[in-house]
Amino acid sequence: MTVKKQELIAAGFTSKDVERIKRYQATGESQERVLKNLAGYFLSVAWLTGGMTMITLLTAIFGCASHVIFCVVAVVFLLIVLLLVMPVILGYKSWKLMRSQISDSGHHW
Repeated sequence: MTVKKQELIAAGFTSKDVERIKRYQATGESQERVLKNLAGYFLSVAWLTGGMTMITLLTAIFGCASHVIFCVVAVVFLLIVLLLVMPVILGYKSWKLMRSQISDSGHHW
């Protein structure tokens, strides 16, 4: 299923985002696969953030103050690295587009 440029822009993608998707497609992947991979990046970051939050909360409840400080510093550092390395915003837009396509058509990509 190929999504047209106008549909991508209507879904919240900027022209720069569309160009980035085309660059990812230059590796030989289909547009569907690129959007699916980007959505997967977003979900990975979301799950990792949730897991790190849970670990931080457990450390705050059961750990001493120095452990909490170290845990918070580690979580902030890891989140910064994830946000710099992974295209999270583009992944969120892809995930949102996939969800709307699934709810509109009633089937998965």
